Amino acid sequence: MKDLLNDLQLYAGVMRRVGYTLTLGMASSNRRSNLLSLYHLYPKNDQSKDQTPIDPYIIPKTDVFELFGSDDAVYEGVYECGFGHTTEFELKVISNLVKKANPKRVFEIGTFQGRTTLNMALNSSEQTEIITLDLPASELNTTHMEIEDGEVRYVEKDISGERFIGHPASYKIKQVFGDSATFNFETYKQTIDLAFIDGSHAYKYVINDSEKVLKMMRPGGLIIWHDYTNWDGVRAAMNELYRKDERFKNLKHIGGTSILILHL
Repeated sequence: MKDLLNDLQLYAGVMRRVGYTLTLGMASSNRRSNLLSLYHLYPKNDQSKDQTPIDPYIIPKTDVFELFGSDDAVYEGVYECGFGHTTEFELKVISNLVKKANPKRVFEIGTFQGRTTLNMALNSSEQTEIITLDLPASELNTTHMEIEDGEVRYVEKDISGERFIGHPASYKIKQVFGDSATFNFETYKQTIDLAFIDGSHAYKYVINDSEKVLKMMRPGGLIIWHDYTNWDGVRAAMNELYRKDERFKNLKHIGGTSILILHL
């Protein structure tokens, strides 16, 4: 009985001290060390692993206010944002990037419905040529590398580029079809001023597309990637390029979007 009373007194004393630490004790200059002392009293699930969360998005951020003085781009279908599209804000960011860059020649990997393609056309000069590459549905099961399961819906569509087909700005747009892993990019080597990469989100394809596009770019060009924060394969590939390849050391992540940019 005596032991039980001692235990109860000890329990009450501990509760008072814990209560003080978590209330009035938060005003103490020693609050951090007190909290850490309590924290380390309890065993971790796995002592061999660091339990501190790590931010997986390592590429430095920029924001639209660093990039644009004002928003004077032209938009169409900006709020018609379905699953798999660039968001409304992302479409505005891309449109402003195109308008500011004023490219003569643009290359896009991943046409889908052509919403981004159309808005790039609307914000470029009358002389701009936009080449957009898409994987045809007939090649879905014969890709050179494996694509993500969740990408099938983007390939199995009735019409590629339906948003710009028949549009007055479509004269700027040239559609080409094929697998970006085997497509012949040689004819575009060092002729592209701006590129938009939004094809397969599988790790190997993102690496492939980034390498292929880099060879097409003119000095001073701009490369834009989509889905850095949306797909694991994109994040892993771009983080690796940023860490290990000097050519990608100036990558920037535009805050509030899944967009990466690289000025060459």
